Amino acid sequence: MTTAPSPCISGCVQRGEHRQTCETRDAKTDPCKGCLPRDAETGLRLCQWCWQRLNADVVDTPALVRYLWALGHSGELSLAELKIHGGDASERGVLHAALDALDGLHACLASWAHLILEEHPDGARMAGPDDRGVQYTATTKWIDPKAFPRLEDGSEPVVYIRPPEAAGIHTPEATSRLVKWLLPLLRWCAGREWAAEMRREIASVVRTTAARFPIAERTRAIPGVTCPVCERVSLVFDPATPERPSAQVDCTTRGCGVVFTQEEFKRLTGIIEWEHREDQTA
Repeated sequence: MTTAPSPCISGCVQRGEHRQTCETRDAKTDPCKGCLPRDAETGLRLCQWCWQRLNADVVDTPALVRYLWALGHSGELSLAELKIHGGDASERGVLHAALDALDGLHACLASWAHLILEEHPDGARMAGPDDRGVQYTATTKWIDPKAFPRLEDGSEPVVYIRPPEAAGIHTPEATSRLVKWLLPLLRWCAGREWAAEMRREIASVVRTTAARFPIAERTRAIPGVTCPVCERVSLVFDPATPERPSAQVDCTTRGCGVVFTQEEFKRLTGIIEWEHREDQTA
């Protein structure tokens, strides 16, 4: 007996597709654009699009960190056209902002690595990410503010220990090592109840930083070839990186997001070329 696929935990819907109970699909004013949930991938809680974007954002982080590191230590504002909204427009202010941004990127991924070690069934036996070059906060103690009114009766307060947390890096290679550790575990993460939160948080930090400090796109479009799933010309070549040694081909259509390995794409284009020649000779 096969079970029905579960909806994407991010709340994604299929554009133009509606639930049977949709009451505004044909409304003249502000009609529903689509409310049918998008199915999660088998074994995951994220749809194909969210799964692809989570991987892409994690893979993109080391290159962005390396760029920010070079910028922050160069002393040359002319390396990029930077827009620091609401901050100091001087060169010194921009360079400090770049260093703060790269620390924020690393800290975001490190916080999810910490959660993985806490919740993974093998977490107690797993080696965590290599933390060479990582700057940590100091261990701190704190008392729950709600406990203060109860101290008048002479009871002892409960003191909590907050362990050190990753706050920044001394070298961009620290982020590269962290991403190498994270990538094999992303599929396990995508099956957790917090997968949508992880996807949104990482996307927000990476996209916001990339918008403030633009760098060249890592992927490049494949012209004239339609995606075999959504039939749109929306495929891009996603090259290998130091953290992910395999290249792949991604569909950038929101709602599709299919990913092909380089070998799968070569076989696919070979089949398409063969079918095209057959049609011409028929």
